[in-house]
Amino acid sequence: MKKSDILKDLENKFDYLPRREVERTLEKILQFFSANLAKGARIEIRDFGTFSTRLREARTGRNPSSGEKIKINKKYFVHFIPGKKLRKDLNDIKD
Repeated sequence: MKKSDILKDLENKFDYLPRREVERTLEKILQFFSANLAKGARIEIRDFGTFSTRLREARTGRNPSSGEKIKINKKYFVHFIPGKKLRKDLNDIKD
């Protein structure tokens, strides 16, 4: 699901709000997440899950096209742990 798909779904759900207001609200929420994760904060949404940042240490890798060894710098990434309710909801989905 892309950001535009999320926006469409939210516009339909909150049809009493102007489209621009829904778009601005979604943008503010995403900015909030980005800014706080960039500061190293942990974001916990009860029944949904927890977002946090983790460090992937520097390592030696390999260029897939040439086979040459390359140095991969350390970098941070977002880690997500689903909450109990989300895990239950996902596992209750019938095929």
